[in-house]
Amino acid sequence: MAKGLEALLGATLELTKEIYIKRLNTHFTVKALSNEELRKINERATVIDGKGAKQTDNDIFNGMVVAKGCVDPNFNDKALKDHYGATDEVDCVSKALLPGEMAKVLQAVLDLSGFGNEDELIEDAKN
Repeated sequence: MAKGLEALLGATLELTKEIYIKRLNTHFTVKALSNEELRKINERATVIDGKGAKQTDNDIFNGMVVAKGCVDPNFNDKALKDHYGATDEVDCVSKALLPGEMAKVLQAVLDLSGFGNEDELIEDAKN
């Protein structure tokens, strides 16, 4: 059997990782996003500009990636949204996390979803 086929047959898309958030003295659990989840995030983040052209709102996109990529905490939790006075999960992410924390979670989700540094991915695969 070809190595690529064998690898795909034995692979899972259910990847998770814990990342430490120093200010909160806790770990968040993040997951890889599927193609379908990324498509839906992109749809939600697509806005019409003043000239009628479609463009991606990066703040919405990044907030959605963090919200959908976080397994724990769940940024769509009613108690969490109420605590921060957030209207939705994207608003909750922006109100609950500092910019650097949001960037750290965002990068972890993107890395797990296959957008990370290729050299690091190769090293991880070797280990």
